[in-house]
Amino acid sequence: MKMNNITRFTAAPTSVAEIKSNIFSYHTKQTVEFKRDEAFVYEDENWKVELLGYKLNQIHRDILDIVLFFGDNSWDGKLEGNRFMRTISLCKIKEHLGYVSSNNTNWIIKKIQEIQQTLIALTDKTKKEKWTFAAIETAKHSEKLNTYAVIIHPLYYTFFTSQIALNYSYYLKDILALQHGVTKAAIRYLLTHQAGHQINIDKLLHKIGIRGTERNIRKHRANLLQELEETKDKFNIALIKTTTDKRKTSDITIKYTKLPKIQFY
Repeated sequence: MKMNNITRFTAAPTSVAEIKSNIFSYHTKQTVEFKRDEAFVYEDENWKVELLGYKLNQIHRDILDIVLFFGDNSWDGKLEGNRFMRTISLCKIKEHLGYVSSNNTNWIIKKIQEIQQTLIALTDKTKKEKWTFAAIETAKHSEKLNTYAVIIHPLYYTFFTSQIALNYSYYLKDILALQHGVTKAAIRYLLTHQAGHQINIDKLLHKIGIRGTERNIRKHRANLLQELEETKDKFNIALIKTTTDKRKTSDITIKYTKLPKIQFY
């Protein structure tokens, strides 16, 4: 579907490239800050990601998604210099994340600040293109609007305009409810495929950045299989065993059929 970039950003303010390149890792807990001038580097056969600031993960992705998809977007196209603003209550962000028992929102501010303070250099090896951007330019409570305001960085918007945009807002609440970061990363990866997708489970783990020993892979494989089994109907997923040996959990194909309310632009 074709539309102008402002309307496209309002409808689908994230991109396929962000997800497939693993800017946001499959972790959910640890936040790693790097020393000055030291970058975290992730690289595979298609992408090279360099993060100067913090190693971003699925919690950062969750919060950014909530801000972008559920925040008030009425300011789109009204600010100068390709700046887009979302306004949203911090308590609303907390509720979307499933935290209802505590009034503490300081940790959410900290996570937003970590996104703001991280410079992203993304290289598409197949197209030999490179972009450098931060996702958030400014984030603070607005006295005038009496809510939390997040201004998206114009360099992020420049990157966005060159990419395929993806809208999975209808399914975002189901993604946020997932327990494991590995499942969130895997689902987001599967949703980037316009014609559906079929992939071996270990290849999927590799695609979302999981490396290391067989013991490490086995742990993530078990978490992913358990949660996909519990939520497969929500995400149009079938788990297909390719062997009769029940002990070989790596011999499983994950088949994703495109969800009807996913939109690409």
